[in-house]
Amino acid sequence: MSALVIGNNITNAEEQLDLFTINDYLKKEKNITINEWSLYAREKLENAQTYADTREYQTALNKKFPELKWQESKSEQSKGLHAIISSNETVEKTITISTSLTTKPSQTYVIYEVKGKDLTEIRKKEIKKEMQANISAIFQEKPTIFSCIKGEFNDKINEALPYYVNHFLKLFQAKQIEALEEDEFISASAYSPVFKEEINNGNQAINVQVGIRKQGMGGKTTFIVGTPIITIEY
Repeated sequence: MSALVIGNNITNAEEQLDLFTINDYLKKEKNITINEWSLYAREKLENAQTYADTREYQTALNKKFPELKWQESKSEQSKGLHAIISSNETVEKTITISTSLTTKPSQTYVIYEVKGKDLTEIRKKEIKKEMQANISAIFQEKPTIFSCIKGEFNDKINEALPYYVNHFLKLFQAKQIEALEEDEFISASAYSPVFKEEINNGNQAINVQVGIRKQGMGGKTTFIVGTPIITIEY
């Protein structure tokens, strides 16, 4: 069993998180309300080939975060360990170690997530400082960071769903790569020059996804924006 080393990652304190970029753009809009945000950092553990390796990684994390209380979970697709670092009325921070049961060899990912309700300037500074410290403590290399913001439109204009998607694409100066449209839901994947994180979709890079949902006749029109892709249920 190979030793698992954590805490070697170095982050750039001067970099603007994509989450803050999304928030800054959305704050310019007068007809929307932001309800929830999340930051999700994920890295594949290359040396974790067995569940015993996962337990070794858990032990290493316990030394850095002795307050952690772990819970085990298992499904047909994966099994894992989940712990809350801290939680209050405004922000929750968690760690998850998840091992797939459907791939051979199995793949293990460590996930650090921060989520909350509001992004004030003071909150942004706190998040950035804690994110840098915790990422440096948790990950072996440089994880991929996913950012998501959920909200709703305040206006009563009964526009078709593509109208809202196109509005967001224009707002983020994004070029659409692909889209999925249903009766009360539409999503689009695109590339924008304003975001840093990206993933490859075939031969094309994607760094932003937008999802819009109408909740029945007279219901709310909700949205979610994620970079480089949406990682929470919508």
